[in-house]
Amino acid sequence: MVFNFNNITDAVTNATGSAVERTLTTGFTNLAKGLRNAQSSRLANSHLNPGGENSRVADGKVATARFGSDNDTRARLALSPGSGSILYRDPSNELLSPLTSTDGVVWPYTPTINVGYTASYAGNQVVHNNYASQSYGQSMLEQIVCVGQFTANTPSEAEYLLSVLHFLKSATKSFFGQDTNRGTPPPVLRFSAHGPYMFNSVPVVIANTTQDFENTIDYINAKVGAGGGGIDSTTKVPSLITINVTMLPVISRTAQTRFSLEKYAKGGLIGEANGRGGMP
Repeated sequence: MVFNFNNITDAVTNATGSAVERTLTTGFTNLAKGLRNAQSSRLANSHLNPGGENSRVADGKVATARFGSDNDTRARLALSPGSGSILYRDPSNELLSPLTSTDGVVWPYTPTINVGYTASYAGNQVVHNNYASQSYGQSMLEQIVCVGQFTANTPSEAEYLLSVLHFLKSATKSFFGQDTNRGTPPPVLRFSAHGPYMFNSVPVVIANTTQDFENTIDYINAKVGAGGGGIDSTTKVPSLITINVTMLPVISRTAQTRFSLEKYAKGGLIGEANGRGGMP
């Protein structure tokens, strides 16, 4: 009897290949199911529908609606405690009313904050001397620049973003013309970020704000109140926008008389949310 080793080898190879193929197929199938389940979980947690379909959740929560807890250290720009019923604290202002729940603008994502501290000296040129004699002039806190992104993925977030954009524009204007308190300069605001020993209720005014409306971003409808100058009040806002706010610290003469370097170095001159402003 003659054995055909080629046939035996082919049979073993085919059997081994089939087993490996079945193992690989089963492994890839399980991996695909796991990825689909993970993707479905992420979409469900974000209240998004698969396939890029529009979400039917009309009452999505604004990303900034969680402000108010004692440990919330996100960047925030609010009206001063004694500012009165102006802007978003005016009950009749429907356009800015979404800012009432957060008492001002809260950056939903950590922004980039640039700030400079300067001590100026004047050099006295003494003849026949190798070095200048430095005389102290003054210390100064330069402008605070806050650059961050806002998103609008739900109608609620779109309304909030529209209020943010309009508030920042309004806070650069003075009271004038038909205002009862005409002649009053733009309101002094309070800026806070990253906890009490960083920026805590710092009195500031807005010197400049830039808002980038890019043409590569989708826009979403935001409808607030029944305004719009008699036209449709629906306004489109970008689903992603970068907002740049340049602020100037405002430390009054009275507040400066309370300054003490010893207290400042110990963190004793931080501000209060509903009281005196901080000295950054």
